[in-house]
Amino acid sequence: MRRSTFACRAGIATATLTAAALTMPAIGAAAAPTTAPDGAPKNVILLIGDGMSYSSVDLTTAYQYGTTYHQVLVDPATGDVTHVPGTPSAVYQRFPVQVGQSTYAVNSSYDAEAAWADFDWVRAGATDSAAAGTALATGVKTRNGMLGLAPDGTVLENLTERAYALGKATGLVTSVPVSHATPAAFAAHNANRNDLVGVTREYLEADYLDVVLGAGHPYYDDDNTLRSTPRYNYIGEREWERLVDGQTGFTFIDDNAQFEALADGTSVPDRVFGVARVGSTLQQGRTGAAASAAPFTVPANDVPDLPTLTRGALNVLERQDEGFFVMIEGGAIDWAGHANSPATLVEDSIDFNKSVDAVVEWVEESSSWDETLVIVTSDHETGYLAGPGANPTWTAMSGAAGSVAPHSWHSGSHTNQIVPLYAKGPGAQALEALATGTDPVRGAYLDNTDVANVLLKDLWDYTPSAGADGITVTATIPEKLAAGSLALSVAGDAVELGEADNLGDRLRMVGVLPTVAVTDSRAEATGWSVSGQSTDLLSSGARLRAGHLGWKPVVVAGRDGVTAGENVTSVLDGGTGVAVPATLATADATGRIGTAELSADLLLDVPVSTRAGTYSGVVTVSLFPVD
Repeated sequence: MRRSTFACRAGIATATLTAAALTMPAIGAAAAPTTAPDGAPKNVILLIGDGMSYSSVDLTTAYQYGTTYHQVLVDPATGDVTHVPGTPSAVYQRFPVQVGQSTYAVNSSYDAEAAWADFDWVRAGATDSAAAGTALATGVKTRNGMLGLAPDGTVLENLTERAYALGKATGLVTSVPVSHATPAAFAAHNANRNDLVGVTREYLEADYLDVVLGAGHPYYDDDNTLRSTPRYNYIGEREWERLVDGQTGFTFIDDNAQFEALADGTSVPDRVFGVARVGSTLQQGRTGAAASAAPFTVPANDVPDLPTLTRGALNVLERQDEGFFVMIEGGAIDWAGHANSPATLVEDSIDFNKSVDAVVEWVEESSSWDETLVIVTSDHETGYLAGPGANPTWTAMSGAAGSVAPHSWHSGSHTNQIVPLYAKGPGAQALEALATGTDPVRGAYLDNTDVANVLLKDLWDYTPSAGADGITVTATIPEKLAAGSLALSVAGDAVELGEADNLGDRLRMVGVLPTVAVTDSRAEATGWSVSGQSTDLLSSGARLRAGHLGWKPVVVAGRDGVTAGENVTSVLDGGTGVAVPATLATADATGRIGTAELSADLLLDVPVSTRAGTYSGVVTVSLFPVD
């Protein structure tokens, strides 16, 4: 199922240029295919309850089973802490690794002692979902509102991109709009989380996504009712048209039957982009639900639930031999917390719990705990949910199954509380070992950045395969050639980009593409064309988009009729760079005969704030006949 970096016509020679490592302010290119270390998880399933807390988990299990598990009594005046005996009821409450997780953004911190010495302390310094999602996805803390970027704007590699680099399938699943902050943090790079259309555009242009499933349909409102006029709030009109018209690499689905066919395995495309026929959330935003006195009293929208989306995603992703990474978000738990709505909090938390059940069922029936790592956690707490009568002390909640336990809310926003993390499978113990912080109430805790870093730096660290140094040239010629042949070869063993020049608004580096030779001895043909494309350039978690690399093609030697392609400018000059296929040269019927030598001046333009480091990528050059 894995998509190639650049698709070539059958039987045509290709050459992969692997440039030598350069430093930034020198920048380089040169990543060979990578493999994960032995013992690393083949599959990673990360389930995020957006806004989920110890208290929201217990309010939900109290409703589902009449049990709680994490309840405490804390008196800050005396320092007394009492852990109420509990019963694990949700499947993840029986996972072998259970630790806390701090969630703060780059300009804040978590003080475990202060958090329990003053009931109001956690109301300040809270992260948003963009910064928290970025930390979980990249291992780097950033500013609130930023997606996939370091505080200085450097593009960060995320778990989705790393999985793709390892040959794995990837996916995003959510109960809120597909372009919302948490899923966006795992696939997009944008300084503004509110640029929802831009996020969706990045999804469609990315080659590292196989599955995107969630809400945000422009034609339907929050009650699953067809609008008189579409609202392109979450997916732009042009992007929507491309999806519906089949102009992307995804199979588009939006009706219930298609989602059910995906979930039961009767119709499973290689790549799928699915948007349920509902506006902002699958269920939480439906009229009257948030204000309801009890869960499930307002009729549900007739759209697929999160477990259905989860099963559908797994059906697509499991077909990749190298494994997969998927982020599954119970996004509307957060929306319920903002609304201080116990009814929809319970509804969406149960939906999330059932999604975890579906994941566990898949692991035990279709995979194993020896090859799949499952992590269940939260990006932050929302609503400051506590037991009844809390403040200034923390009280415990309890209740009978089928009713909402007495409780209290103390915020309409996010808080800086520690949140739970549960893990099972290969790598779970590595996560537990990172829980070096100690909270006086919750015990051992790690930081949200540890989730990504345990994968990016340990379990899924890059290991260059043989022949990674220098330039790899591969040419495939058909076994039978009619009246002559057409072949491509590449000279040279490195792309040398010179020292960076500071042009004020950018740094510029210049190099020369190794000479590309095309030899054509066919008796009759119309001509040929050579094009090239670059991957992104990576450096220890940072990323430079291929759009920053432009070129100026040159015909070094050749007959009349061989024409250099047009100059390609970087994204900083409003161009596309060589992130998309660009023509190096073409030849007509007469100019093609013999050998032509081609090259190009390479120009790498990056912001002056780009993080220093050694960046690596691959330029692929392909030859096409014109007959």
